[in-house]
Parts: sequence; structure tokens; C-alpha cells
Amino acid sequence: MKIYTSGLATRVAATLLGIGFLAVGATAITMVPRAPDAYLADRTLWMGITFLVAGIAAITVSWLVADLSNIWCKQPPRSWD
Repeated sequence: MKIYTSGLATRVAATLLGIGFLAVGATAITMVPRAPDAYLADRTLWMGITFLVAGIAAITVSWLVADLSNIWCKQPPRSWD
């Protein structure tokens, strides 16, 4: 595996986004015992797992993919007309 460092600002921003996903996922999973009923506990657990997977994917893709142009979109150029 090769770690790419081109487009460093995008890679760092995506890593921070992934860390945010991981934090939300971990928080959701720790809240499962406090859910008022089993249905809400189940939904909270799976939402937390989904956010953890998304966070891992965001961090992994941001550093292991050479060309990020098709993954993390660049801001379109502004027209100052």
C-alpha cells in the first residue's frame, strides 16, 4: 500500500470528516443502553455502526487513492460577472 500526499488539504479535510463520523458513531453506540425501547436501541446501534464504517472508509480512501477528483469533489470555479 502506498500513502499519497498530493492534494494535502483535501486529504486532511477528509480525514477530519472521517474522524467526525467516527465520533458520532462511537457516541451513538455508547447511547444504546440508554434507549427507551428496544426498537430505538436497535436503530441507534445500526446508525452507530454505519457511521463507524463511513468514518473508516473516508479516512482510508483519502490517503490510499491516488486521484481524489472523482471521490471528493472540488468546489466549482466562481464566476465574478
